[in-house]
Amino acid sequence: MIRLSAPGKLMISGEYVVLDGAEALVAAVDRRLIALGSRPPIDGSPERGASSPEGAGLPPEALLARQHAEDALGATDMDLRIDASALRSSDRKLGLGSSSAASAAAAGAVVAYHGGDVAAERRRVLEWALRGHRAIAPQGSGADVAAATLGGLVRFERERAEDARVVEWPAELRVEVVWTGKPARTSELVAKVRALRERDPAAYRSATGPLHAAAEALLGAVLEGDAEKTTRAADAHGEAMRGLGEAADAPIVTPLLAEAARLARAHGGGAKPSGAGGGDVALAFFTRDDDAAAFRRACPEAGLDLLSVQLGAEGVRLDSGTAEP
Repeated sequence: MIRLSAPGKLMISGEYVVLDGAEALVAAVDRRLIALGSRPPIDGSPERGASSPEGAGLPPEALLARQHAEDALGATDMDLRIDASALRSSDRKLGLGSSSAASAAAAGAVVAYHGGDVAAERRRVLEWALRGHRAIAPQGSGADVAAATLGGLVRFERERAEDARVVEWPAELRVEVVWTGKPARTSELVAKVRALRERDPAAYRSATGPLHAAAEALLGAVLEGDAEKTTRAADAHGEAMRGLGEAADAPIVTPLLAEAARLARAHGGGAKPSGAGGGDVALAFFTRDDDAAAFRRACPEAGLDLLSVQLGAEGVRLDSGTAEP
């Protein structure tokens, strides 16, 4: 038996405009998907090869990521199963990137099966996981795959995805993660934004211009290590997302997400949706512990749940076990 895990993710900056070439920031979180690999029962059935990786519960992205890894390293006969319950709330997705984590774990499991060091091979795992994910979701950026594979806080460009690299958080930055209680359908929101681009390119440029600037400002503030500037830039990023939603007639910033931003400002911080918006989670940024604590106390009355999530978790890894090929 081999046991691997891969972290979920939260987008920090660059939502939507990462698809147009902007740099994004995405963080791995300490809620982890678990992958378990074992030999199948000896029942006389033929072994599976790389061309037909099977596994109950594996999303198609993960099946393809596994296949790409087996094409490079050799076929395996693992039964590979995943447990993504840590990335859900009961039967609802939290928007933490379960399919991306599954892709990273599936490719990593092949490395482990063949005796490789999963942590040392994360760059190769990223390549295979990205190929699997893009085959199923070519419209996506791949930023969530990079976070699930590399861990930490990842600086990411879609056209240079394999070159994604880990950067440092501002030391004084406090981040609270808020769950709206409503899962979002990213594909529907992205489709509305793309429809705006097709029918009115000028309006699209007008709406995404501030978002490009906000994403660049937020990235720059993080790289400078300036927590105060990061907090202000995060709030501006949220406002730019709201403007894009209004232009595209897409509910990117829902009333609950807007309330999270209002509460954050009222307590000396700033907030923005993480990911496409429309529900899922918001991130609230603060520079003082007291302000963050006051925000946390105010959330329940506003109908906002807090998620116990730490940002900057380790990437895909072998937790225990080994397998003989």
